Amino acid sequence: MVFSFATTACVSPWSARPQLDALGQKETAALRQRVRLFEDPALFDYLGTLVPPFSPPIVIVRDPTLALFSTPGGEVVVHTGLLAVAQTEAQLAALLNHEIQHVARDDAFAAGEPDAVGQRLRPATTSRTAVAIFGLNLPLTARAAITGYGARRERAADAASLAALARAGMDPREAVAMYEALAAQAARGGEREVFYFGNARRLAERVASVRAWLASRAAADPGATKPAGPRVAPPEEFERRLRPVVLENAYEEMRQGRFDHARRGLERVAATAPNEARLHLYYGELHRLEAQRVVASPAREVELTQAGAAYERALALDPALAEAHRQLGLLYYAMHDAERARGELERYLALSPPAPDAARIGEYVTELAR
Repeated sequence: MVFSFATTACVSPWSARPQLDALGQKETAALRQRVRLFEDPALFDYLGTLVPPFSPPIVIVRDPTLALFSTPGGEVVVHTGLLAVAQTEAQLAALLNHEIQHVARDDAFAAGEPDAVGQRLRPATTSRTAVAIFGLNLPLTARAAITGYGARRERAADAASLAALARAGMDPREAVAMYEALAAQAARGGEREVFYFGNARRLAERVASVRAWLASRAAADPGATKPAGPRVAPPEEFERRLRPVVLENAYEEMRQGRFDHARRGLERVAATAPNEARLHLYYGELHRLEAQRVVASPAREVELTQAGAAYERALALDPALAEAHRQLGLLYYAMHDAERARGELERYLALSPPAPDAARIGEYVTELAR
């Protein structure tokens, strides 16, 4: 797949380009110190096929909120939460290329000097990225991630992105489905969604913009909005490529106590990969965490039993999955089953000797050996 973009020269009301570049680099470095990255070389390579050659590097952040923005330091940041919403390759390509257009058109500079970060962070926000942007007072990043570049520049990014999508043989109508899916997810997310792509009004603007572009193209050429050729990845291949990030995003959701969101992600993976070992590890985690908030003892026991069964299923599929040994061992420890707890924890240490919690787990093993 080949993407190409036409760039447009622009005159910026902010003439101090060195000032912008210096501030941008400073903000990017500060933000990177505060977020948790998702590292997956295969996924990075795949996302690279959905954007033009020589595009800025894509950085994936472990954060289940809906954010996609280009940093003033020259990176495109995307949250696991946004990636997990995409249902087709064309949907994901449409969104990534919208953001790449802001970089290609130099909107961070063309939009002029940004306003100070003035909005107070909502109490419900659990996003590490949002907390960093507001806490560190990063105005360039706030504009890119939260407020956007204004209606005219956002429409221009839509138009250029959709045209590029059509030229690459992908269906530009999928952009509407993506924005609508984001709106539905944003509604479920509630007040934690503070970013541009989690804002209902902004998403409605994007849907209207895309529909206007499609109508204009259809009026000029009835076949113009149809894809020129087959997309690169069929649906099952797209699901395979996104599976790791959908799983990890579900885990991030359950860490925040959003169990319904987590379950939805796990069910998506289960539909196409029921024998994925890490899927069952995370089902075990979901049951374990749900047991912690159950008041009635019988219901708690049911959750813990299901957690144990899920961990065991994960290990049946992948005996070398170290985390499953650890979690099963800790579960046995809580159940006062010393022998099985010790065996699982020793296996965990053997499989993952450099683990950050190795010393603590070693203390459990020593205690269980007495």
